Amino acid sequence: MSTHPPTPSTSSGSRSSSSEFEVEVKRRRLQDDRGGALTPPPETRMAQEGFCVQKYRVGQPPLQILPLNSNFISDDHPAAIFIRTKLPVFNFTCVHWKVDLIGANYDAFELVHRTLEDEAPSPNNMTLCVKANWTDGCTRNWSIAVSALRSVLSDNPATRTVRVEMISWQLYRPKFTEALEDDHPIVHAWPQIQPQIHAILNQRPVVKNAWQSIIVVRRGYIPPNVDDFGNADRPQTSVVLLIIMSYDVDPWQWAPEEHSIKRLLLQHGQSEVQLDIERGSNQTSTFPLRPPTKPDTAGNIITGSPYSFSIGLGADCGPAKYFDLVQSGKPIAGPNGTVGGIVTVTKSDGTERKMALLNYHVARNVFEGMSFEEIPLTTDIAQRNAPPNSELANIDRNGLPANTSNSQDKLLESPSRKKHNYTMQDLSQSIADDQTALNATTNPADATILRARLVDNLDEYADKKKFFDDGIHHLGRPWLASGFTRRTGSNGRLDWALVAFDDDGRIGSNMVPASELWPVPKKAPVDIAGKVLKGVTSCKTITALDEVFKVGSRTGLTRGEYSGIKAGVNLPAHDVDYGMSSSSEHCFVYKGSQLRPFADRGDSGAWIWTRGAKFVAQFHGGPRAETLAPGSIMYATDAEELFRDMNDMVGPDYTIDLAT
Repeated sequence: MSTHPPTPSTSSGSRSSSSEFEVEVKRRRLQDDRGGALTPPPETRMAQEGFCVQKYRVGQPPLQILPLNSNFISDDHPAAIFIRTKLPVFNFTCVHWKVDLIGANYDAFELVHRTLEDEAPSPNNMTLCVKANWTDGCTRNWSIAVSALRSVLSDNPATRTVRVEMISWQLYRPKFTEALEDDHPIVHAWPQIQPQIHAILNQRPVVKNAWQSIIVVRRGYIPPNVDDFGNADRPQTSVVLLIIMSYDVDPWQWAPEEHSIKRLLLQHGQSEVQLDIERGSNQTSTFPLRPPTKPDTAGNIITGSPYSFSIGLGADCGPAKYFDLVQSGKPIAGPNGTVGGIVTVTKSDGTERKMALLNYHVARNVFEGMSFEEIPLTTDIAQRNAPPNSELANIDRNGLPANTSNSQDKLLESPSRKKHNYTMQDLSQSIADDQTALNATTNPADATILRARLVDNLDEYADKKKFFDDGIHHLGRPWLASGFTRRTGSNGRLDWALVAFDDDGRIGSNMVPASELWPVPKKAPVDIAGKVLKGVTSCKTITALDEVFKVGSRTGLTRGEYSGIKAGVNLPAHDVDYGMSSSSEHCFVYKGSQLRPFADRGDSGAWIWTRGAKFVAQFHGGPRAETLAPGSIMYATDAEELFRDMNDMVGPDYTIDLAT
């Protein structure tokens, strides 16, 4: 077997189907002047480009819906040169002109590419982003300012496509999220409030088909001095009822429901609870395809250490094949996720076999019927719906019975070729750079260092190439899987798959990483670090704010806390296909400042465990919204209910337990 060709370097996302459960295509539409009750003054220059006016944000032409990334444009770009030299708003001596046009509290401007997560920078997403402080009644000033700026930009070829966006800190400053304490009054009132909220949201089809999540948490803005590990005073937070709507509805469409829910909270004495309604989606958390040249602040694309032969908690995994895009035929690597850990399957005759437990939405990529397509006008890639009567459609609906998938093309691998290709590209670049530097240097000491590093990189490249060339990366084949239609006794989604190892020598243990492997070794829980998980427990045994841990293939080791109020999760397009209703999901939140996610895309399948070293839940997805930081809130399946369902499905001939 030859080493895999490099993954195409186009930035591409991965999803698990074309339903709302996985695809965010709808959020790529432009936001128009229906974005809120606000409208621009009639004298503003709207031309034929349209206007975006909402609270805290005004733009022209219409802007893409948040959240968006900002990628800075270099100072020598023609658009940057024109803006810096021609627009008086950027002459910092013209204070009076700025104040008269924009109003008080003007903060900063940036020329950036405003892009979606997997979108490449282009002339069409160049944006002049003006940060300002929103005050009541400033809609007029902001609209006039945006129109005036856009008028100047549109007259120059270098800036003709540049959008203008004025935005207040409420929409760009990151928010801190934490679990709600279990003695707050809304916790006790929630059993009465929750069904009434569901009734309100399900009354009109436009909202019934749009709401995604109902979540109760504490939220507040992160203070500027918080470091990566939350070492600062915790910010003041408010109790928030967060309702997430899909991207294809606008605030005016849910206004009646917003009014009714506010009134409902008051009727139940919850006047301190703030209602936030934002656009967003629920996502499973397979890893998005990215080229290694694009920084990834959330986790480990490049694997710098030797590949691990042993597979245990948090191992990377994915389908052991490439997929040809439907339109172009271009090969791509499929979505990858995380091996949660190892279970023991015992047959009625007493024979035992150890298997890997991961999410079904990761394992399903190997079945017949899986295909991918490019989304028009974007750099995104989405999984297509399973063809009717295909193997994939049947397993999605009915699950995979035990020991029925043995064909060669049903293989999963660890590490995934996605990480392998990124790693090999990174090593190749390092080798080329060191060789160039070695040829150019005349300093003997520098030459010695470069030669040593070159030898190390060449050895690492050869070892990792051999790992794949010799088939050592093979993990195994799905043996039993839930599909998408099973639910727990408490109406939680079940999303699991057991994978039988190809080589039993690769079977690892459920050992918690040793202290030196934690992000801050001195803060590692020394009572469980380096020890094997002791058993399985239920979320019923933990309470709000209890500390938990997880290890995922993307974000590694993180701490979290349990949220006592479960989230309502609605996946209309997905659930309607299977005749199902919304679900109730256990929630976990990152512990510390929300500058790191508790889990993120690529961590799908990761196990969550307690300080007592008990496996308590398996992570499977989470919400994303306009001001919700990625990884802020994650959904997981109760571990006891997970094992109960696996044993129910496999029948009396087998027993499935945690491997110890």
